[in-house]
Amino acid sequence: MRKANYMGANMGLRVFRYSLAVCLLFSATASIAGIWDDGDVELGQALFNANCASCHKVTNEVLAAPGLGGIAERWGSSDELLVQWIQNPQGAAETGDKYIKSLVERYVPTYGWMTAQAVSPEDVKNIMAYVQNPPDVAPVADSGSDCVTVDELPIMESSDSSGVWFLMLLVLFLIIAMSAAGVSRSLINASLEKSGDELLEDESYGMRLRNWTWDNRLPVTLIGLFFVAYGAVLGYQGLMRVGVVEGYKPNQPVKFIHSVHVCENEVDCKYCHHSAYESKHAGIPSTNVCMNCHKAVKKGRRYGETEIAKIYDAIGFDPASGTYVDGSGQNGFIAPQDSYEGDPIRWNKVHNLPDHVFFSHQQHVVVGGLQCQNCHGDVETYTVGRVAEVDDINQLVDKYPGLIELSKPTLTMGWCIECHNKAEIDLASSGYYEEIHHRLKDNLRGNEELRKYMEDGKITVKELGGWECAKCHY
Repeated sequence: MRKANYMGANMGLRVFRYSLAVCLLFSATASIAGIWDDGDVELGQALFNANCASCHKVTNEVLAAPGLGGIAERWGSSDELLVQWIQNPQGAAETGDKYIKSLVERYVPTYGWMTAQAVSPEDVKNIMAYVQNPPDVAPVADSGSDCVTVDELPIMESSDSSGVWFLMLLVLFLIIAMSAAGVSRSLINASLEKSGDELLEDESYGMRLRNWTWDNRLPVTLIGLFFVAYGAVLGYQGLMRVGVVEGYKPNQPVKFIHSVHVCENEVDCKYCHHSAYESKHAGIPSTNVCMNCHKAVKKGRRYGETEIAKIYDAIGFDPASGTYVDGSGQNGFIAPQDSYEGDPIRWNKVHNLPDHVFFSHQQHVVVGGLQCQNCHGDVETYTVGRVAEVDDINQLVDKYPGLIELSKPTLTMGWCIECHNKAEIDLASSGYYEEIHHRLKDNLRGNEELRKYMEDGKITVKELGGWECAKCHY
């Protein structure tokens, strides 16, 4: 009797388990039934942009992986495996499905394994609905941008022609003076000859000038002193411009437009110049950094494919297939006998301090909290990089809080010490300044210095040693 009851209970448990399995299977099948239709296109677009757009396009065009255009007609396996292929590509390959195996053999050696995506079957359904019915994408209009690139406007080359005009007038004055002197001498000789007196001796122009100078030595001396002083002023101004490179804008091998990247695409300066956080130099970005975006962005808004093609030539990338050229050192392999010999991009340096000057971007960016615009101006309006003029930087005071208005030319010693004299410090802003604050408070002399510094209610970089020679000079 007990045995019969046990067997009946065991049989009931098995029936329950089988029923539960059937229900779960039916539920999973129902959740992906009709995966190629009835999805939410708008929701699918958001999911596609978040999970797929970095590698795939909805057309047949290759981005960083094959395009998804016509995938409904090409897919040769079950809907369940499509979901698994997206959620866990390696797991789908381990099922032994022939179509999945063909995908692995065809695409993985070239593009690598697809990253597993954290999407549900319902998400996949919506994504497939969007891929099959993508909305028309309107072309982006250049006129709608608020980003103004001042460097692209025609610039009239200004030149100081006052010196040339002064020289021309001086030569003209000398010619008139010599002619007048000759005419005067001729008239005097004519008058002497008429009265029967002895004519003036025939003298050279040099002799006449010497005699005239002696006869008018007082005004000549005053005029001479004026020209000496004027020449000294011009010489001093010329010497003070030695090493001043404001406005310097060298040509670059690639027409890189800062305004497109910084303003239109909102790329942070330190994404490309990441060494500014941790090094003396901000650094020039490697071609690999460019490829983070331009593996997908193959056509520019200004110059089309011409300039971006220079990046591809340098690193060995084939935009048509979306793959690196064999031997380029990408995709984890290098072919020693057939290595890719690209032509590296040789950027021209814009900012260059003398060898005896020490400047660290890390100190100013991390500890000082300076923005790039403090020294480099409104970069989001530039084409290629250039040395900003101090007047251009001063115009940004209202636009960028914390920017200091200065008067000396950029990249000069006067510019640096003026900034250190005006830049205020928050002693609680970083561990570096907190340590200095503690050291000043922990000894009597330091405490007295701290009170002296804080008499005006602020403390500057100068007061903490920012004017010490050894801070910036070796």
